[in-house]
Amino acid sequence: NHFRMGPIKYHNVIGVIRGTEYPDEYVIAGGHLDAYDVATGGVDCASGVAPVMEAARLIAEAGGKPKRSILFCLWAGEEFGLYGSKFFVESGIVDLKKIANYFNRDSAPFTPMGISAPEAMYEDFQKVCAPIADLNPEMPFTVHKMTEPMEYKNAGGSDHAHFVMNKVPALSFHLKDPKGYNFDYREIWHTESDLYNKVIPEYQDHASVVTAVVVYGIANLD
Repeated sequence: NHFRMGPIKYHNVIGVIRGTEYPDEYVIAGGHLDAYDVATGGVDCASGVAPVMEAARLIAEAGGKPKRSILFCLWAGEEFGLYGSKFFVESGIVDLKKIANYFNRDSAPFTPMGISAPEAMYEDFQKVCAPIADLNPEMPFTVHKMTEPMEYKNAGGSDHAHFVMNKVPALSFHLKDPKGYNFDYREIWHTESDLYNKVIPEYQDHASVVTAVVVYGIANLD
């Protein structure tokens, strides 16, 4: 970490795998680049950024050609007020109505083991997530059906907020700790404990594969 006198320019970093049939429709995965200065940001939000980058690498390495474009977004200035994602949403860079889903990662260092989908999308998500249902028997992945309608309101303090407030779906993975590492995120968040030794490599590996399979699957739906 470095301290310097401001103002300092911030930049979003966005990777694109262009869609072959619907290049102006999008599936997005993202996390934020900046971190609180009291530690190294190993969990908040390196544990979100790394699976996004690795999912992009996995899809590219496999020669994936999705029907829709997939955006891999590393946002700037989240900790100061969601600056990077807010700018993206409000600047009209993409048509928000053509975003199928935005997957945001900005929480505990655990691994995705499920997702809740609205009834209208439930069968599609079951189809998309079938390859990861029992990919790792220790980390089974389950698709749940939402019992309440999706609400679009102030979504809180992470980068999905301005997407949600503009009626962009932002379904998120259910993160769990199946192997019992028992890190308490409340003791990591914005503290000097937010270090790389709080990141769990096997959970990061699994999160990367889950992210790659799900975003690629949604990008290929009819």
